[in-house]
Amino acid sequence: MPGALESGAPTASRQQHVALSMLAGWMSERWFRTFRPRLDEPTAFDALIARRDARIGVTLGLLWGGDPAPNAPELESQLNADLEDDPAAYALWVPPGGELPDGEPGLSSLRLTTTRGFGGLEPAQRRELRLPVTLALAKVDDEGFYVSVTGPLAAEWTTISEGIVGSYHLDARAMRRMPEERAELDIVLTRIRDLAGALNVEEVAPAEVHDYWLVSRLPLDEPQGATVFGAAPDFDPSDGATVRRELRRQLRRGDEQREAARAAGEEVEMTAVLIGAPLQHIGEEIVTASLRGMSPTAYGGTDLVALVADGSVRQVLQPRALPWETQR
Repeated sequence: MPGALESGAPTASRQQHVALSMLAGWMSERWFRTFRPRLDEPTAFDALIARRDARIGVTLGLLWGGDPAPNAPELESQLNADLEDDPAAYALWVPPGGELPDGEPGLSSLRLTTTRGFGGLEPAQRRELRLPVTLALAKVDDEGFYVSVTGPLAAEWTTISEGIVGSYHLDARAMRRMPEERAELDIVLTRIRDLAGALNVEEVAPAEVHDYWLVSRLPLDEPQGATVFGAAPDFDPSDGATVRRELRRQLRRGDEQREAARAAGEEVEMTAVLIGAPLQHIGEEIVTASLRGMSPTAYGGTDLVALVADGSVRQVLQPRALPWETQR
């Protein structure tokens, strides 16, 4: 039936619900008002966020398309069994390239570490998990004073090379996320330098360090339980062409949903496009740069564009006006 509204609830995955809950909590803190997701109301949008009688239409998108990471449903099911009596909402944020174990003992080990990581978290609090990971360090030559690095630690090659005698190569691709605290990172780098001092030319040795994945308690208690938020390991969130293409697609969807709402007589005070992404750290996102490179006509009808990643929310496009401010 033309103009009829359908509930957005069936189309919203747990990952999208996590992003929506994060946005509602962020809006509440930023604008000093209480916002709540509304997934059960008929709407032309993917979902609604509401404040009193005010309604915000939200278009929900995940940068990688939305399929869960391989083995995520199994891990999620086990985590939720552990949290059966806990009314709160939590997320495990899988970094780009992160692979979830497909069997034992890896699955149970990650389950135990993650469940412990959830313990004692306050609403909106984040915490890093230390997951054992093995890197490979090889001594290439007695000459030189440097360590070449592949993987997330590549930007730290000058620090790793301090005091090094000889030429080395560190394969750090098994590490998916660096710690946020410099002191933690220095521990990793020191272990690698210490190992280098004991190697002979053409010798390869395992560097036993930690990977630093993130868990968080959501600002709101929905979706209840644990959600594994992440994409398949082969998805690259730094691929500018992919990011621009998906951002344009979600902005077009936002326009279509806004027009459908208007045709159905649905009134909203504001519209938002919300993008979820798998990132090491939200500071590495390129969605903001992608939006700035677009013509304003591509997003002129959207009030707010926001990004959810790594347990954080970043405003990509700021509303020109807030309806609850102009109503005073």
